[in-house]
Amino acid sequence: MLFFCLKRPKILGMIVFFFFIIGSGIVYSDDLPDSVKNLDPIEVIRDGEERIITIQDVYDFHGGTCPGATMAYRAAQYGFDLLYPDGDTPAADDLIILVRAPGGPLDLMDFMMKGGSDLDRTWPPAGITRSADNFVFEFYRKSTLQGVKLKLQDGLWPDDWFVLRDRHRDGSITDAEQEKRQQDRNYVIREFPKKSYAELFGEPEPFFFIAWGHIEEGEMDRHIREQRRAQRDRD
Repeated sequence: MLFFCLKRPKILGMIVFFFFIIGSGIVYSDDLPDSVKNLDPIEVIRDGEERIITIQDVYDFHGGTCPGATMAYRAAQYGFDLLYPDGDTPAADDLIILVRAPGGPLDLMDFMMKGGSDLDRTWPPAGITRSADNFVFEFYRKSTLQGVKLKLQDGLWPDDWFVLRDRHRDGSITDAEQEKRQQDRNYVIREFPKKSYAELFGEPEPFFFIAWGHIEEGEMDRHIREQRRAQRDRD
């Protein structure tokens, strides 16, 4: 049995996670649907240590349940499955991840790649939007020079999703619209975990890439701060 597990790292990882859950006493929020609680964890090596990340960890870091974080969690699972088909655990320093959506997706990637410190949060650059077209995730594995681009399939968001979101943000939403918005949020959080990867993101094929240039540690955060400061000055 041990030899079988060692030959299949993902199976071994799930066994480790099972005993981790039992030993650590992880508790999911009572109001989470079973479809969310049943999501497999994401395993990532960071600073030489393997981290086991649950969707509850992500919600806690974000500050509550979030449709965008839920969808981004599924994207990360899919991207890693495609780039690490032999079941190897992804290492943060072997990855470059590009996202276009702020909010929950940004928090998921922050927690996974930077460790989840509130003092080290990434702020979205000025001008980034939450439109349907921006739910795109690009994963690049440096050690194999392979990447994959995932885009949420059209038609998955409930009707009026972005209209009601904008009205909620500017304070013009009615009580009836707010009730529908909450129902829609609950629907996405409950139903997206039930969907297959292909239903959410299609069936993209990993590709080989060639890259030039690099981003130093902390460089992106510095550019974002400068950009946001310039935007405030213009406003």
